[in-house]
Order: sequence, then C-alpha cells, then structure tokens
Amino acid sequence: MVIQTTESPKEVAASRAVARARIYQLLSQALIYPDDAVVAALVETDLPQAREAMEFLPAGLEAELAAFADQLSAISASDLKNLHGHIFSHVVSADCPPCEAFYTAKEIFQETTELADIAGFFKAFGLTLAENERVDHISVELEFMHVLTYKEAYAQTHHDAAKARFCRDTQRKFVRDHLGRWATHFAHLLDQKAEGDYYSSLAALLGKFVSSEVAFLRVDPEVTLVSQEWRSADSDESGCPIGEACE
Repeated sequence: MVIQTTESPKEVAASRAVARARIYQLLSQALIYPDDAVVAALVETDLPQAREAMEFLPAGLEAELAAFADQLSAISASDLKNLHGHIFSHVVSADCPPCEAFYTAKEIFQETTELADIAGFFKAFGLTLAENERVDHISVELEFMHVLTYKEAYAQTHHDAAKARFCRDTQRKFVRDHLGRWATHFAHLLDQKAEGDYYSSLAALLGKFVSSEVAFLRVDPEVTLVSQEWRSADSDESGCPIGEACE
C-alpha cells in the first residue's frame, strides 16, 4: 500500500508499527476464550482500533477485516462461547491444534527445545504467562508480536533508531523461527473446522495478515508439518512440557 502523507519517515514507520500491533492485538484476543470481558473489548476497543489502522496496512486486508467485523456484530456472546467450545476443547484440538509444537515437533525432546526457545523470547522482554498456559499457543504468540510492534513504535517516537531496529530484528526472528512456520496452516485448518461464519472469517484474516507479515519482514520461514502420531492419546497436552520455563 502506498501511503500519501506529510509525516516524516520515522513517523510513518511508527504509525505502521502501531497499525500492525493493533491487528496482532485483535487476532490474539479473538483466539482466546470469549468471556464477556474479551467480547466487550473486541467490540468496543480492538476492532475499532484495527479498522482505524488500515491506512498503514496492505489494502488486501480490508475485505477480510470487514468480513470479520460483520461476523462479530452478528453473533451473540453466548453463541460465540458455544462455538469456541465446539472448535477448541479444554485440551488441544486434534482437528486444528492452536499450538505451534503440534505442527513442528517430531518428538518430545524437540517440543521441549522449541518451547524453551519461545520462552526465552518472552523472558528477554520481561513477559510471563499464567500457570499451565502454553507459550506456543497461537494467541500467546500473536500477543508477543503485539508487544514487539508497539515497542518498535515507541522506540521510533521516543528513543532512537537502534532500539527500533532491535525490536524489528526480534520480530523477524520470531516470525521466521516460530509464528510464520505454522500460523497460516492453522488458519486453514480452523477454516475447515469452522465451516463458515465467525471463525472462518477470523481464519481468513489471520492467514492473510501473517502472510503479509512474512512478506513485510522479508523472512522465509521453514514450514515443515510433521506427524504427531508420537503423542500418546491419553497424555495431558494442555500444559507446557517445560514447566516453569512457560511461566
């Protein structure tokens, strides 16, 4: 998208970072359990802010965001909770698992290594998670990118280019090594499981945005989807295999 503006290059970069942060925030919140507070925030804050940000984002996202807005306005909070329960159970869904390791890890040791790497990103920025919350959950990874993009915007405005570059470099590494490797495939599976309506529109927005981020950051994630037959059918996959490192 070509932005016609009188802002300086630094101001444009900051505005673009804020815009990206708002989409990451919207997607992150839309993919957690939709309790009343979450739904209210989506309707009253996250969606309006995301729509305001479209000036600084690829034009192709407008249709997906508009479709998601239509679906959000048409569904009740109670119906949304029921729909979420249908698609995502209290353990990791086998049809569209919302966790990275279910797409990339060939065995438990690789999963532990990958989760530890993600946890290292979070700890480097002083972030902690709730007990038993997986560091590789789609909502958590999107929220981390929300933090990074806002920090980039703040650095552009209040600090210096070096700090902004550090935030951008971390974004590149995280999308290349983690989010970009699996999020678009998760979006495809979510669309299949949803069979239309709210979560299908969300899946379309997620897939389009992550693809645009891969292009914007100029990274080439290694997308390798591996068999998960090694996972025991009776194992507890809802928690984090690396324990305290997830906290």
